Amino acid sequence: MELLLEESNRRLTELSNKDSLTGIANRRCFDATLEHEYFRLRRSNSKLSIILLDIDHFKEYNDCCGHVMGDDCLRQIGRVLAGSVNRSVDLAARYGGEEFACILPDTSIDGAVKIAEKIQQRIQDLKIEHKKSPVSEFVTASFGVTTVQYSSEISPSEVIAMADKLLYKAKVSGRNMIEFAESKGPELARR
Repeated sequence: MELLLEESNRRLTELSNKDSLTGIANRRCFDATLEHEYFRLRRSNSKLSIILLDIDHFKEYNDCCGHVMGDDCLRQIGRVLAGSVNRSVDLAARYGGEEFACILPDTSIDGAVKIAEKIQQRIQDLKIEHKKSPVSEFVTASFGVTTVQYSSEISPSEVIAMADKLLYKAKVSGRNMIEFAESKGPELARR
């Protein structure tokens, strides 16, 4: 009976950390993992990279194709992310709505940008038709990528804010782009 209860608890925990639509980690799991990995940097003196990505003009996609197709698009993007972050310490997550994120411990800015480029290419390779996009005839995504080292002056939420600013820059610069920067302490230093 005790073993059954332990197994049930393990499965419940697993379910509470997964996004039910995409099958990848959910926001709760992302937040907990980011906190853990960021504070682990204090001991390891390593780097942590974050990728935030947002599907370009997803509202228009949903309005044109319907929510069933929109859900299928999100599932396909989730599979792309799951297949693009391969190390056991990496995490691909649905951050919210049509926004996704990756946590890449012990990864330099160059390594993180390469993973973002791989994700971008794999999304384009899906060739999901997007009739209402002014960017492309297919679904695309915009990316914000940042790499940090631990600093007592920076919180995990500020790390996300850095990546979010870069994501916003990619969107206002034309979308289907990757903007990236490496943090040097509390200031975001452009590479």
